[in-house]
Amino acid sequence: MRTKHLCVAALLIAMPLASCKDYLTETPKDFLTPANFPSTEADLKIALGGIDDWYTGGANQAYYIRGWPMISEVPNEQTILINNATDSKYEQDTYTYNSNNEWLFRVWAQIYGAIGQSNLLIATIPQMTGVAQDVKDRYLGAAKFHRALNHFNAVRVWGDVPLMTAPVTDFSTANSVVRTPAADVYTAIAADLVDAVKLLPVKWPDSVTPDDGRPTRGAAGTMLADVYANMSGVVINKNHWADAAAAAKAVIDSKAYSLVADYSQLWLVKNKNGPEHIYSIQFEGLIRNLFTTQSRPSGIGAESGSNYWCTTPEFMDTFLDTDLRKKPTFLTSVTVGATTFNYATVGTVKGYGDKSPRFPKPLPYYGKFYDNGGQSIALNSGRSNLNWPVYRYAETLLLHAEAENEANGPANAYASINAVRARAGLPALAGLTQATFRDAVRQERSWELAFESKRLFDLKRWGLYTAVIGADPVSKTGWKATNIWAAIPQHEIDINAGMKQNPGY
Repeated sequence: MRTKHLCVAALLIAMPLASCKDYLTETPKDFLTPANFPSTEADLKIALGGIDDWYTGGANQAYYIRGWPMISEVPNEQTILINNATDSKYEQDTYTYNSNNEWLFRVWAQIYGAIGQSNLLIATIPQMTGVAQDVKDRYLGAAKFHRALNHFNAVRVWGDVPLMTAPVTDFSTANSVVRTPAADVYTAIAADLVDAVKLLPVKWPDSVTPDDGRPTRGAAGTMLADVYANMSGVVINKNHWADAAAAAKAVIDSKAYSLVADYSQLWLVKNKNGPEHIYSIQFEGLIRNLFTTQSRPSGIGAESGSNYWCTTPEFMDTFLDTDLRKKPTFLTSVTVGATTFNYATVGTVKGYGDKSPRFPKPLPYYGKFYDNGGQSIALNSGRSNLNWPVYRYAETLLLHAEAENEANGPANAYASINAVRARAGLPALAGLTQATFRDAVRQERSWELAFESKRLFDLKRWGLYTAVIGADPVSKTGWKATNIWAAIPQHEIDINAGMKQNPGY
């Protein structure tokens, strides 16, 4: 009897639903398709923001929230994981990872997601009507910048990688992607950036400062100099030093940027997107940076952090005490209220940098990313509003100094490196040979750009990767020379018959 009642009830419910079927079927007035989006400048702004979402949102601990520094900063000799000796972060630090390491497959997917979205814009923008040409140019330049940035990141981590220059419209071909020789990838990156320099503005019309997270002419020019420097190094070994010097010099001559007088002020939240910032990944509000708060000790009261990363006393000791960058680069003391916490043991008070017995000397933490604008990171899921710097004007100057020296000798390279040194309170260089100038600019990059995901790639292009990383006490746990290129994520090998693994994995 109960079954009969349920059947009747179901029938009574179904009848009115059937009778109003036409009422519930709505004729769509508008919807987004590749045929009609983007079609306006507002649409282009949304689409450009969609590329940014690959960097800071839409995924757990996305790309520049933590993934990128995990695979580009942690594996060098200047950063040490201290809170774990077994997980995927430890694998990156000690080169014990394999092709299933989560940070490799996370970042790979995010890189190629951003490239795919860039390709859609690059293909669509020239076909748009009803949008002013200068607007189309800006957004086309931005899309080419993003495609270049992501290919550049990929080729420096994995070597030969897929070169994707068109949208994937037939998904049956998506599983037959193969790797392109690194030299050809670099050539394509440089071509995108040459176009981007021509298309992008010095500053976007609605922006107060050149850097507001959107690519600019200065950002494209600085990356182009960086790309040419990498092409000229031992990995690709094609001489583009003169091109690198010219690209950097064009940014310098634009007068769009300047060094912040006080190095310590660069790393304050209130000074984001200042005159030295050329291109930064933006963090604000609900989108916050995780990596920059993790090199902060626990157990220091209101200023406590995640206690993940330290640097080494050996690296800190390479800085002269007179170098004005030394104090803001390393966190050696923290004052909270009336209490000062020190990284080294003082009297009977154990320092927060004491990591014995694993490390015999106390370890300093990053100082650069310590500020959080007066907010407690504990109240913000352990995250900060501090931006992640991709390019600063100081690097443009150092790229020019390095490239000019390699192309022509040091005579016209001193001004650029000495500007950086003057801000650091160091004496000007003079009377160097090309070889001694080369050593000086390499050391200057190590000091100036510490913890900004530059060191590992510098070592590779200088041919010093094996000598430095192979001898590092932490890295040599699992290091082998073939680790110069990371493992291709196993998922890519599994779905692409033509995708071959790097040697050693």
